[in-house]
Amino acid sequence: MKDIEKKLKSLISAKLQQIRHGNGETLEKMAETLSLDYSVFYHLYKGSYLPRLTTLWQISKIYNIPVEDWFKELDFEKKVKADKNSLEFSLLHNFRKLDVKTKSVFAKILQRYTAK
Repeated sequence: MKDIEKKLKSLISAKLQQIRHGNGETLEKMAETLSLDYSVFYHLYKGSYLPRLTTLWQISKIYNIPVEDWFKELDFEKKVKADKNSLEFSLLHNFRKLDVKTKSVFAKILQRYTAK
């Protein structure tokens, strides 16, 4: 879990820096625009803190950034589980090897069993 937290801090920090440079704003101006205390914003900007979901939502809304953009660089397989022996990893790994038609059949079978 600590690895994901560290990665999220890094991704969010990089995105905030990208936004700031793109808009030519100072740290103080960004903090003010977001109605955040400068100290809190500085720690988010430097990757020391993770923002609350409401703060992330607010940043996305103000700067017109889709929320999913904050997470798109996370590796899904790492989020599922680092353990390569896990059932979820095995299913995902093998599913990706299937052709499109077989994937469709497999998905329909899963839907039947999970619809109950």
